[in-house]
Amino acid sequence: MKNRWTKAFAFLAAAGALAAAVGAALAVSGTAATAAAEGEIHACRHPNGGWVRIITGTQTCRAREEAISWNAGGAAGPSKLEDLNGIPCTAEDGTAGKVQLDSAGDDTVLFRCVAGGSPPPPPPPDTKLVINEVDYDQVGTDGDGFVEIKNTGTSSASLTGIALVLVDGADGEEYKRTALSGSLAAGDYLVVEGDPQNGAPDGIALVDTASGSLLDALSYEGAITAAKIGTQTYNLVEGTVLPATVSDSNTVAGSLSRLPDGKDTGNASADWAFTKTLSRGAANIANP
Repeated sequence: MKNRWTKAFAFLAAAGALAAAVGAALAVSGTAATAAAEGEIHACRHPNGGWVRIITGTQTCRAREEAISWNAGGAAGPSKLEDLNGIPCTAEDGTAGKVQLDSAGDDTVLFRCVAGGSPPPPPPPDTKLVINEVDYDQVGTDGDGFVEIKNTGTSSASLTGIALVLVDGADGEEYKRTALSGSLAAGDYLVVEGDPQNGAPDGIALVDTASGSLLDALSYEGAITAAKIGTQTYNLVEGTVLPATVSDSNTVAGSLSRLPDGKDTGNASADWAFTKTLSRGAANIANP
């Protein structure tokens, strides 16, 4: 593409409307365009094939060409030709389509209004479920423990088919499984009541039972690298194992928490810490 065409294409802020006006095939060629003071762009349409030649405001169309114009409106348009790919248009038969760009020579670009076809699939939802806080050891007799899960993504997460699994580090076997249900909004917390063991080590896993994927895990007071959950074996250590000295306490109220709240670098020793402030169902607070 020659540099002298850059200016002409900068005026295609209304390219979608132009494509609709000239039908299924539109090409831009000829001399560089100059917009009128009111923002209009002038062109000449050839009777065959929907070819359009952009002209300056002082030029006239040739014989058999049809004079057309459109208003750029002064709005910020695309900064490069590739930005015009996929914008809506209307084909000659009235069906909705998308603009498709093709190069038809050194100085010519062809705009096709391609109708039909399935729309591109929407992007996958941005969801990320993490184990966010654990209180497995209370002052005195245990009995008020919990595991908190947070959706750190930007879209609501379905909990159907997700299980929270507690693992005994002595044999690597799961000893309790809680099937989750419903959904968890972006940024929200789910508290699963219960009493995770306070052995050394023990572990927690968040598993997608349909795919077998391990969504998140925590191995505390030691490493569990071969947890047997269902028919599969999982490593519950993320990155560097959480030091045994970083643990819940039976003499000081508190919990193991991701600090800052929701932090997940994939490295347990960097993400988790003990805090003396329990924040069941709310953002974690550092209080060493």
